[in-house]
Amino acid sequence: MLQRNKFIQSDWSFSRFGSAMVLLAALAGIAVAEASAQGGGYKRAEWLPRWSDRDSDCQDTRHELLIRFSLAPVTFSDGRECKVVSGLWMDPYTGSFFELASDLDVEHIVPLKWAHDHGGANWSRELKRQFAEDPDNLWLVDDGRNQSKGHLGPNEWMPPYGPVKKFYLQRFMAVVEKYGLQATEVEQRLFLAMLDAHQG
Repeated sequence: MLQRNKFIQSDWSFSRFGSAMVLLAALAGIAVAEASAQGGGYKRAEWLPRWSDRDSDCQDTRHELLIRFSLAPVTFSDGRECKVVSGLWMDPYTGSFFELASDLDVEHIVPLKWAHDHGGANWSRELKRQFAEDPDNLWLVDDGRNQSKGHLGPNEWMPPYGPVKKFYLQRFMAVVEKYGLQATEVEQRLFLAMLDAHQG
């Protein structure tokens, strides 16, 4: 679990852990690669073959998120109101605003492959699907930015928009804790040090 009092404590600051962070990140990558090999290959279709429409209202998870997070009234592709075409959204990773739904991806804060490599490989299909469509783990972001992040965790990728870095780390850690995923000891050290550096 990723509760702060269960992390290995660290009093590092960004100015003191630069080179150590690089080394720890490399060690974390080795540990995760070994765990992934033991858990079998990642297949996205086992987690999210498609967005679902759980309440059968014709709006799947993606379009429900577009409606929920738009800062302005949305428009739809037709009178059935199944697919959102436009609205107003802020991408938390960049701080930029978008009006076209097609410019946005639904982003997994904790990527599916990261979850697979950190304890989710042996989950049931039902739990994998629940994780993949959990609103706590979903943001709407610039599609190009989402592709640049890929399956990386905070030790390898951070949002370029400074004000969201702390919140991103907190959300990442909360989702990891919620699902009982197991960050490596090295990753735990890094996450705590990074969170401390973004306090205030």
